[in-house]
Amino acid sequence: MPSQPFQPFQPLRVVGRGICCAVGHRAQAAVAAINARVNHFRETDFIDLEGGPVVGGALHDVPVWGEERWHAMLHSVVTESLALLPQVPFERVAVVVLSAEPERIGITHEGFGRVLDGLMKAGCLSGTSRFHAASCRLPYGKGGIAQALQEISGFLGQRGGPDYVVLAAVDSFLHAGAIEHYLEAERIATPSNPDGFIPAEGASAVLLSHRPEGRAESLWVDGCATHDDPWRVGCEAPQRAQALTRAIRDAAQEAGVEVSALAFHASGMTGESWSAKEINLALSRSLERRVAEFPHSIIAGHVGETGAAAPVLALAWLADAMGRDDGPGRSALLHFAGDDGRRAALVVRFRSPVIGAPLTRTHRS
Repeated sequence: MPSQPFQPFQPLRVVGRGICCAVGHRAQAAVAAINARVNHFRETDFIDLEGGPVVGGALHDVPVWGEERWHAMLHSVVTESLALLPQVPFERVAVVVLSAEPERIGITHEGFGRVLDGLMKAGCLSGTSRFHAASCRLPYGKGGIAQALQEISGFLGQRGGPDYVVLAAVDSFLHAGAIEHYLEAERIATPSNPDGFIPAEGASAVLLSHRPEGRAESLWVDGCATHDDPWRVGCEAPQRAQALTRAIRDAAQEAGVEVSALAFHASGMTGESWSAKEINLALSRSLERRVAEFPHSIIAGHVGETGAAAPVLALAWLADAMGRDDGPGRSALLHFAGDDGRRAALVVRFRSPVIGAPLTRTHRS
């Protein structure tokens, strides 16, 4: 994304979404499965250090592998997210792809780079025109979602900028390099190591705009913040959760709400104890007052660890779930942590274009 002068964050509306993951190749199917609290974890062809099969969250009935598989996932979610914009020329739409951080071990970065760059250079999905010239790839990883949204907000406000931005992400831990590395690091869940994550693959996309376009309610990102933490997984230094605490406080301040007034929180926690500890520390310091309950939705519990795709997938799921009478609530804190130390927090609300009265802590806050 080209450099630009600093601009205050402007709320972003989720106009459309696409999902392709282990529980559904389209958003409607995936959302229904997540709402029903089911998963599709199965034994894979990978073998753990004790000779047993690694359990993972793989796509089903997709007979292609490697770069072709990643391209199919990315193509699917971008196409689905654009379904509600049949009259908008693709030249007015930028595609920003969030991918794994460059230093992540065990991922074939060159392969991902070719897939992502190829989609954006091809531009139009029908092959007759191109996306907005400023389309780009952001290798920020899961913890970089807030930074990506901040850049997109400024991007949409630029003269000559696009009218819409598709924020897409694709990632996978289901390849030999990643499995080998994380097994040796004792971070993948196995029968002898419950303190680990379920490796998975997936892609998701959300179509974003500043424009309200009517008074219908929809999901809005009203605040976001990011900070870097010096602590790393496996290091001997004490875990203090300072970066996540700051990110949560800053996102709430930007959105003009109290954290304790939000209905629930959702995260990229994967099942590893370090993540749970960090979240508990950060929330204990961020909640302005004691609340009876603050429900926690964990997306990886349904789809597995999808890396950079996880925060975008969470937004795509909540764009539907938060508008339902039986959904988790109308306001939420989202937070994500990357292995590179990035910590991100978002405040999202399912609301009309005009923000109403201050939030109260009810299911439909």
